[in-house]
Amino acid sequence: MGGILFIGTGSAGERILSIAYATFKNLRSKENYFIAVNTSKKDHERVQSYFDERGIKDHSNFLFETIGEETLSGYGAGKDPKLGQSAYEADKEKLLKRLKSLHKKENFKIAIPLSSLGGGCGTMVVGELASDIRNEIGIRVIPICTIPFRREGDLLIGNALLGLRNLLDKGLNPLIFDNELMMRFSQTVGEGVDRANIIITSLISSLVDLVEYGGFSNPPIDIIDLTRLVIPQCGFFTVAYLDNLKDFKRKWKDLFEFNKSLVSQPITQTNCFIMFKARSFPHEVVEDGLSYLRVKYNAKEIIPTTIEDKSFAGYTIAAMIWGMSIEGIKPPLKTKRPLGEEIRKMLKI
Repeated sequence: MGGILFIGTGSAGERILSIAYATFKNLRSKENYFIAVNTSKKDHERVQSYFDERGIKDHSNFLFETIGEETLSGYGAGKDPKLGQSAYEADKEKLLKRLKSLHKKENFKIAIPLSSLGGGCGTMVVGELASDIRNEIGIRVIPICTIPFRREGDLLIGNALLGLRNLLDKGLNPLIFDNELMMRFSQTVGEGVDRANIIITSLISSLVDLVEYGGFSNPPIDIIDLTRLVIPQCGFFTVAYLDNLKDFKRKWKDLFEFNKSLVSQPITQTNCFIMFKARSFPHEVVEDGLSYLRVKYNAKEIIPTTIEDKSFAGYTIAAMIWGMSIEGIKPPLKTKRPLGEEIRKMLKI
């Protein structure tokens, strides 16, 4: 009772959830539920095969919902957000009824919808569903979204901007992972996706640890406290982890910045959540971390917490920071074009 409801919308959202579920055993606690909402039945089959390959026999709290099957016949929405939204509207009543029943039974503390903005299903569905979960079911929500590589062109980037606008219009200020940043730490697309998934799923695992922690965190915190930190327009998250304390003390700031999910500027001031996790966490790093947020990110309000347990491996700092500008995202959320094409466009050739 009182866990987290994770909802992956579209192919990418479903993929992120399934990787997190398979990678971190703590996520499989029956207090938490994972629901993949998708127009594509094939993606559901892929995830079930993936669980079989990983030897995960019991995944009864990972549920699958196919929307728009009557019109799309279980296929994807073809990079058309209108089709995805129509699919959701067609099965909205059935889906919300299932979620209400599940919430009545489990009493979720918070819902975290995940999606990749740019595709057909997730782009609009994440905002519609997050809004309905908040308004009709009464669960507080924190959406997490990815945005496209700039090379992916006008269609996907235009879709992503449409999805962001829909979220903001509904008063939902998402945490954003910018796919463009994958190129900082990988030579290939596959390596980049794997690294991005590690960062996102590590955050998910840390949130579950926060909810399920059996001792008293210091200072005490409830995960719903995070929702009071959410301010426009968007936020980012980061996770810094190392096994060795000496190395961690020396490198945590570099890891914190390198693993950031988004590069942007604060609109004015920011609100921050930061969690320190280890068997025992040194005071000096906690003090340094809070000072860093105030100076580097002009933090107005910070909710910190430290959780310590002999079962925790290594040293982890997980942070979420809201109050960042969408207009200030770097590189800007627009199509990257070859120089020759830009010149021809300017000269109208």
